[in-house]
Amino acid sequence: MVDNDKIVWFEVLTPKQAMLFLAIGQKLRKFGFTCHYTTRDHDYILDIFKAHKIQPISFGYYGGKSLEEKLLASVKRVVKLSENIISLPNKPAVAISFSSPDASRVAFGLGIPLILMNDTAHSKPVAKLTFALANYLLTPSCIPKEIFTQLGANPETMFTYDGVDEIEYIAGENQEKFLKLREQAVEKDNMYLAYRPEESFASYMKDKDSKPYLEILQHIIDRYQGEVVVFPRYDSQREIILEHFEGQIEIPSNGFYFLNLLSNAEIVITGGGTMAREAALLGVPSITYFWRHLEPQKFIEDKGFPSFSVQSIDDTKKLITKLCSNPRKYWIDTSSKLQKIQKPSEVLIPLMKKDHLLKQYFD
Repeated sequence: MVDNDKIVWFEVLTPKQAMLFLAIGQKLRKFGFTCHYTTRDHDYILDIFKAHKIQPISFGYYGGKSLEEKLLASVKRVVKLSENIISLPNKPAVAISFSSPDASRVAFGLGIPLILMNDTAHSKPVAKLTFALANYLLTPSCIPKEIFTQLGANPETMFTYDGVDEIEYIAGENQEKFLKLREQAVEKDNMYLAYRPEESFASYMKDKDSKPYLEILQHIIDRYQGEVVVFPRYDSQREIILEHFEGQIEIPSNGFYFLNLLSNAEIVITGGGTMAREAALLGVPSITYFWRHLEPQKFIEDKGFPSFSVQSIDDTKKLITKLCSNPRKYWIDTSSKLQKIQKPSEVLIPLMKKDHLLKQYFD
């Protein structure tokens, strides 16, 4: 039961958000805050919380690929979230989310200050539903502010950090743990290629019925000499992948703690940005295939991390062939590079300390 009058409510909708907000929450606890986490039954989120021995409150599910399914899933979650937040002994001092439409609606309706983070301006429906409601919006400096303001963000309440979200939970202690785990994995010769299909049902995907992951996965199997471990995003992806490749790939029954996953990975290939950035920040070569240029990917590539991003299947195949021929050739020690990248919390917490409504909680 949450009985503190200094409650920060985190809404978590993806595995990255779980890692990000667990790390930020740990820092806010030092100021006396109690962290209240809400989430939904989707992907490997609950596995991550379990690994950290934290029990979130889970409501609802991911809506799927159709507008009707997304709308109904969201409406139902808004009701459940509202009931949960209203039932708390004290109203949260602030709500923090990665532009969750559900949490934004509830926070606005209950008069809770709302801080949003966002590095996916290409998700326009989400942006239009949330940006205008935010007291503050935090974004990476590598994405032009104009992209966000065109979607409803208030330029006066926008703040940027010179980094990427994943740096929050990778730099420092976790990076040191990774190096030790990587050394052990090499000694045991227990390495693999980690593959994550594209987010095919997301609102920003152009063709939700296409399945480029089948063609790409076949090319990976043909080119990589070791074990291929696949992390599907949906049950439907899992079923289709097993139908085509059962016996040729491994699909874990549960999520891996990201350090364990990446320390045993020779290379990471994904249709999204997060896992690829996590890998590259730790020095593991990663390939991101996506239909548009992703600014955070270019940011770390310009800093010298082993990230490679492409926008077509043909280019993806060429890159897979190149990197799979000798993955360890692209491994690097990123210790010094990580120290030069700004964490989101380095902007977020000072911002909270200065806010006229929130500064009282830091006295």
